[in-house]
Amino acid sequence: MVRAIDAQQVILHSSVMEKIQQIQQQNPDMQQRYFALHLSEQDRLLREKVIQSEESEKAAIKEKEERESGRKRKEQHAKENHEHLAASEGSELEGEGGLINIKV
Repeated sequence: MVRAIDAQQVILHSSVMEKIQQIQQQNPDMQQRYFALHLSEQDRLLREKVIQSEESEKAAIKEKEERESGRKRKEQHAKENHEHLAASEGSELEGEGGLINIKV
């Protein structure tokens, strides 16, 4: 059975169909914008991670250098103290009362 086209019904549905079509056309645009936003956020996070990594690496190197220089200073100070003690012991041996030997 063939029916006649109801023009009034078609006109009422045309505005609904127009909105649906607009949404369908905008959907890929929205997806593309979301994807671009997501990519830019990932890029920003990766750059921050690289900067933080470089800073932590520099800090670790600086700490290591400070520890090594501190250790070298302690060794130098200990060596100077040892030399000073050796020199003072040598002078005590020459004088009286430097060493006491006791036998029982």
